Amino acid sequence: MAEEKKIDGYVKTIVHKDMMRAFIEIIGPEAEGVPCSLEQVKKALAEKGVVYGINEEALQQAVLEENWHREILAAEGLVPVDGINASIIFKFPLPKERMGPKVDDKGNVDYHDLGLIYNVKKGTLLAERIPAVEGQPGINVMGVQIPPKRAKELRIPRGKNTIADNEERFLYAATDGHVTIIDNKVVIDPILQINGNIDYSTGDIDFIGNILISGVVNSGFKVKAEGDIEINGFIEGADVTAGGNIVVKGGITGGLKSMVKAGESIYARFIENSRVEARKDVIVKDAIMQSFVKAGGSVRVSDRKAIIVGGCIQAFQEVESKVLGSQLATQTVVEVGINPLFRAEYQKLIKQRVEKKRLFDNLSHNLQIFQRSGVSPDSLSENKRRTLLKMLDDFKNLRQELAEMEERIIYLEEEFEKGSMAKVKVLETVYPGVRVSIGHSMYIVNDTAKFTAFVLDQGEVKLTSLR
Repeated sequence: MAEEKKIDGYVKTIVHKDMMRAFIEIIGPEAEGVPCSLEQVKKALAEKGVVYGINEEALQQAVLEENWHREILAAEGLVPVDGINASIIFKFPLPKERMGPKVDDKGNVDYHDLGLIYNVKKGTLLAERIPAVEGQPGINVMGVQIPPKRAKELRIPRGKNTIADNEERFLYAATDGHVTIIDNKVVIDPILQINGNIDYSTGDIDFIGNILISGVVNSGFKVKAEGDIEINGFIEGADVTAGGNIVVKGGITGGLKSMVKAGESIYARFIENSRVEARKDVIVKDAIMQSFVKAGGSVRVSDRKAIIVGGCIQAFQEVESKVLGSQLATQTVVEVGINPLFRAEYQKLIKQRVEKKRLFDNLSHNLQIFQRSGVSPDSLSENKRRTLLKMLDDFKNLRQELAEMEERIIYLEEEFEKGSMAKVKVLETVYPGVRVSIGHSMYIVNDTAKFTAFVLDQGEVKLTSLR
């Protein structure tokens, strides 16, 4: 029988196609051949070009007899760490996040709040740029460096009326206004333009700057601006409030349950069946009919057909119209000489003063009784001592409140005195049914008069000719 040929052990080396891993398999000897040594394994890896990420412990384990004929991971490359792209974090809700009717917990839909406007103040943080992070290169088992995926950098999305810091990390509002995104840039607009009507397509509007509306403000809706409001159409039974002026190129109508209110003046073609209030003047072209108008300055109806009829007109300085009242003797009330914006406050203060004076006198009386009793506060029980201390605090606070209230009442009465020069001017005709008040004096028109003015003379309202 022929003697079996000795075959020494050897190593098979397998390199993965991505060159990130290398495996070895030890083949055992036959017929008393020599087993594969650790040095042979290392040599075999070197001959394959494997030079990086070699696991010495794995090689030692691989040459053990129990691991022969098994694939062992001998080397592993370093995976590159890709760069992280820059990103922008917006500090305000984006239009797609905020727009649309709001739904409450009960499923009720509010079509007045559509999230159309998002107001910001000057200096508000709008966006933050998170810079790109560079990646780290890898290396395969052949010792070749693998570049990472490059990170993409971004510019801060600076648009109109915004400002960034020197490193362009943070973006701020450069003015008050409405923030939005146009052409992928953050934009602040201090003037809000509504190209259409205020209705269910816009919801209510509350804006930090000026508003321009090309259409109509429909009944039941609200428009508020900290600046001016200009409306090319009409206000139809809506609440409109401006910190500045309100200009209505159409008219104001149908809103005795609503209010048009300006921190400056109101300008309109006509006012009908409406409530209007301005800190300064109310200037109307055609007519004021069956309306309640208050002005801290004057009310003037200026056109050639100018008329004030019905309702109540209150102004501090002057009311002027070509026609006042009507041939039907429509009740028309005109009050000047007292700032209507102060009138309600004055009446409220007078009422409050009576109430607080009554409380103050009661406390004063009770404290006097205690003082005359000769009882020392130290001898009182804890509850009675607390009651006494509270009475003393209330007495002190009420005295302070009454002093401040009295000071304000005196100021308002001095302002009312300034109204003695106020007047009502009728450039053509005033009809019976008109009641004119200047300060606290009143005149009821019983006969038609022309080209006349109502003035205060020695405490009485008198008629005088304009000519």
